[in-house]
Amino acid sequence: MPSAVIDLTNWKLNIPVAGNNGFSKEIIQPDLNGYADDYFHVNTAGDAVVFRAHANGVTTKGSTYPRSELREMQNNGKDKASWSIASGGGTHTMMITQAVTHLPTQKPHVVVGQIHDANDDVIVFRLENKKLFIDHNGTAGPVLTNNYQLGTKFTVQFVAGGDGVRCYYNGTFIETYPSTADGCYFKAGMYTQSKTTEKGGREDKDDANAYGEVEIYNVIVTHDYAHDPSDDTTSCLSPLTSHLSPLTSYNLQGMQMHQTSKGIAIKKGCKILTP
Repeated sequence: MPSAVIDLTNWKLNIPVAGNNGFSKEIIQPDLNGYADDYFHVNTAGDAVVFRAHANGVTTKGSTYPRSELREMQNNGKDKASWSIASGGGTHTMMITQAVTHLPTQKPHVVVGQIHDANDDVIVFRLENKKLFIDHNGTAGPVLTNNYQLGTKFTVQFVAGGDGVRCYYNGTFIETYPSTADGCYFKAGMYTQSKTTEKGGREDKDDANAYGEVEIYNVIVTHDYAHDPSDDTTSCLSPLTSHLSPLTSYNLQGMQMHQTSKGIAIKKGCKILTP
């Protein structure tokens, strides 16, 4: 099951088939922990979760494009996550290790990681054919690579707070995107940017079997509501928190602090210090 590969405690899932309301089907906790289907399952190697969305898939309400995508939740999946990027709102981090494995044929565009606010996306990681880049709500930002090869594993990270979003690619700081957005939450998975029929009646040339697909090896979300990010652009990218998301964990100035049964453990460099 996907829940054996990545921690799904504080997520819900949308897949590109119709639910009871006619829009994209939604799977919430506790059902998500035992869920798998053609759009959301473990890969053959058993080390990643496959997210697939077809160009003719059913969309969420108000969206043009289909998705097989996680939406951040809180309180063990009971409530929708909602936080602020503005100064004083804390530090909010998502790190995804993933590989895009398939693109739609005629319009090979997909989104593979988002910060969304109460109304729209704020910033996303986007792949268009071989160009992997950061998109600022519809405006192209920094290019991460112009020669992405399908199946190549990479890591991306958002660190939001203090009136901006710090972005990393494979552990390297890329940019700080200014924002004070509120009502924010993370999204991870496959958001295919190709639809058989698009808004306004314009026909996409993709056939009904075209799809986008990504394999996620790990997704880590942490929140520290007590501190904003500093101006230091270093980051400690560690798998230490990969199965600890039900606990409180922090990622600040190259340090990671984790609330454990024995107190607070601070990770600095490669050492764990427990008071």
